Amino acid sequence: MSDELDEELNIIEERAFANEPNLEFALSINEPIEKIFYRDPVIVFSDTTVSEAIDLFVEKDVGCVLVVEKSTNKLIGIFTERDVIRKLINKGYDFKREILNVHMTKNPDALFLSDPIAYALNRMAAGGYRHIPLIDENHCPVGFLSVRDIVEHLADYYPNEILNLPPSTHSKQRSPEGA
Repeated sequence: MSDELDEELNIIEERAFANEPNLEFALSINEPIEKIFYRDPVIVFSDTTVSEAIDLFVEKDVGCVLVVEKSTNKLIGIFTERDVIRKLINKGYDFKREILNVHMTKNPDALFLSDPIAYALNRMAAGGYRHIPLIDENHCPVGFLSVRDIVEHLADYYPNEILNLPPSTHSKQRSPEGA
């Protein structure tokens, strides 16, 4: 009987530790970017129209396109959903005629896959970016990282803690829920 009880206690302990988040990895912002999920680049050229870029946002479910030089495939710019909202909406532009070269952010900050996650967070916070291009040693895009990607990475390591949070006592419900 004592052996069965000991075995049950061991199983309970193992289950308790199995559900704990991997705090060492999740909190290590010195890990390289390549260790977390990042997105494949959606690449366009500077003569791409704004309308085509918006279509790619929807089709590829991304918030940015990376603009490359046609001859070298080197990163020369980034165009984001935020650019559409801040630079183009309600300004009378014909999205089918406007090209990205005029409205993109030229020579954006970019990082290497070997750079720490902390670099990405720092650049995003300091620059107010939501997306940061990832490049190889030839300055060619290999992907991009979004704030959402970093948040999802953290949520993967704290699923129970995040998903089971009680409602905030500071927020007020503005409209009734339900039917």
